[in-house]
Amino acid sequence: MSQSVDKPKIQVDVVHLAVTIKRKKILDDISLSFVSPNIYGIVGPNGTGKSVFLKALLGFIRLASGSVKINEVQIDPRRDFPVSVGAIIEHPGFINDMNGHDNLLALGQIRSDLTDADVHAVMVKVGLPDDKKPVSDYSLGMIQRLGIAQAIMEDQQLIVLDEPTNALDREGIAFLTKLLKELRDQGKLVLIASHDLLWLQTLADQTFELTNGQLHKIEDVMQA
Repeated sequence: MSQSVDKPKIQVDVVHLAVTIKRKKILDDISLSFVSPNIYGIVGPNGTGKSVFLKALLGFIRLASGSVKINEVQIDPRRDFPVSVGAIIEHPGFINDMNGHDNLLALGQIRSDLTDADVHAVMVKVGLPDDKKPVSDYSLGMIQRLGIAQAIMEDQQLIVLDEPTNALDREGIAFLTKLLKELRDQGKLVLIASHDLLWLQTLADQTFELTNGQLHKIEDVMQA
């Protein structure tokens, strides 16, 4: 792990978390903690519950049992989130007839005073042209970069990304790897779900495998 700037620690504590959907147990008695500044990877094939786990951390779905606390505050959809969070869960969604800049500006002004200059800077950072092209004309890789932009544009301290390499080419994946390491080095907590174990192992400080509804450290899985 690289040295980070002096920012308040973020700690996510998952305690006996379980999620049941349509009477099927998707997540089963998961307990672990994530602490900044680190990158954590969660690997597993499609359909194993990676997206469900990320949604559970963010309070997007109801838990069958257990709890999620961030900096000792229990996550509750009825209350404000205890830290600033940027997330891509499943597929980024934008207004197709607006350009990328205006999409980001509209999202940023919901919760903060994001300016045109801020939006321009983050679009340059993620390698997107700041032009009038509507999102409907974006390639899938460009839409993914726009999703990454909205996850970081407000200096969010917790970054949660679900399959962030989807639709990215080799150059895009190299850019993303460098960006995520920079975010960690700035003191942020980064959680990534991916099917790509080899990529996660080049990036994450710790990697877990989700199988049969439970998370196991990759080292523990390989030693079993």
